[in-house]
This record gives sequence, structure tokens and C-alpha cells, in this order.
Amino acid sequence: MEKALRIVWATGEVDENGNPVTRRQTISVSPNATAQDLANAVNALDSLSSYTYVSAQLVTYETI
Repeated sequence: MEKALRIVWATGEVDENGNPVTRRQTISVSPNATAQDLANAVNALDSLSSYTYVSAQLVTYETI
């Protein structure tokens, strides 16, 4: 099973309708990564980013 961390960032901009513009970033992570490991990673990335953290999800992929 493969895992990835998907983070949504607010850019601080708005579109022509006044809605916030967001960007998604997906990062492959170790299959052994725990939710706490990923929360720590998101906090570290947030402190380095000029964007504002909105949400993060752990995504798992399984071959069927």
C-alpha cells in the first residue's frame, strides 16, 4: 500500500468571484508514516511556507 500526504494551502488571493484561491500539494510518504508523523511534517512545512495551511489528508493507494 502506498501513502501520500495531500495539503491544501490558501494563497491569500481571491478569484473574480471573491472566492479564496487554494493550491494542493501531494507528497509521497513512507508506508510506515503515522498520522502524528504527518501532522508534525505539516506543521514544519507550514512554518516554512508563505501560504496559509488549510487542511491535510492522508491518502492511501491499494492495488486491486
